[in-house]
Amino acid sequence: MKWFFIALGMMAAVSGCSPSAPADKPAGQGFEIVHARFLGPLWNVSHGRASIVSQDGGESFTVPGGAIWAYGDTFKGSRSAEGAPQFAGGAISCAIAFLRDDAKTYPPVFSFLVSSNGDAVSPFEFLPDEKPVERYRIWPLGGIHVNGQCYLFYSLIEVFGNGQWDFRGVGSGLGRSPTALGHYERLRPNGDWRFPVAATQVLEADGWVYLYEIREFKGQQGVALARVRPEKIEDPGAYEFYTGTGHKYSPQTNAAAVLVENVPGQVSVAWNPYLKKYVLASSSDFDHPREIRFHVAEAPDGPWSPPVARVKVPEYLQGKRVELVYCAYLHPERFRENGKVMNLTFSPGLEKAGFDANCEMVEVEMK
Repeated sequence: MKWFFIALGMMAAVSGCSPSAPADKPAGQGFEIVHARFLGPLWNVSHGRASIVSQDGGESFTVPGGAIWAYGDTFKGSRSAEGAPQFAGGAISCAIAFLRDDAKTYPPVFSFLVSSNGDAVSPFEFLPDEKPVERYRIWPLGGIHVNGQCYLFYSLIEVFGNGQWDFRGVGSGLGRSPTALGHYERLRPNGDWRFPVAATQVLEADGWVYLYEIREFKGQQGVALARVRPEKIEDPGAYEFYTGTGHKYSPQTNAAAVLVENVPGQVSVAWNPYLKKYVLASSSDFDHPREIRFHVAEAPDGPWSPPVARVKVPEYLQGKRVELVYCAYLHPERFRENGKVMNLTFSPGLEKAGFDANCEMVEVEMK
């Protein structure tokens, strides 16, 4: 999954509970970051119990009692007492974990979906025509709990060579599970698993499910927006796309217009009660390889501001130089002080690290 998001980028040139909620921030166009607290990598004993050495991704969505965190490429093995990786057992291209809503300490202790032997397993299964499975990967996208079910979007990737760029996207689909930490059935309405949107962020507001994805518009990547009624989420024909003209929508996917310009890789959106605005976090590109940007809007479909604040990631993490930051995801279930302190994770592309890299967490305090 790392190389997928880096390729997308190339296409575009400790916590605790507050005793009381602060006053709402006065209305304004943006916010000022007064402190960014880098908490370190997510890897901890709960990863070790699931035989996980490293992984990327890490987007979350709330479910009853907590949140599901979805990870991309997950490499198996163990770590020595000094933290050195010992890879063994191969890898899976998707892993999920449950984090209880009262888990406020750091590092967070996850409960991973595991097999009978305790090793992490993917929540998705390959279809009969996706054989041999070594040619395919399933990378998770955004998820949502709605209609009493858990839904997780995904991308199917085909590998056609041995090089790090030898892969292509086949399409995106939707998985469903009645149990948050369970196996997600790949839905196939009318016999086809493909859905019209590859949603890296899914949220519910105003009687709609809004779905954000990254597309290319005139040679530059940006955010596209789709929406669907919650009760129609399993119907690919019920989705409609923001056209950019007076907040109008069209059922035609090729009518989609850019919602936010110059956003490479992936996108994360969350409501912030302190700001009384939606916040959009976007990952860096090669012109700004260690930067996370923030935009704001008063409605899911905007209008969205230009970047109003930025966080600079340290040059060295996990003992290696950071070449690029990707998969920057907001985690509103871990926001503190009514959203005055935002929590997000990101995946660092580390120099000469191979697959030895894990998601990092940062808390952003604003005024």
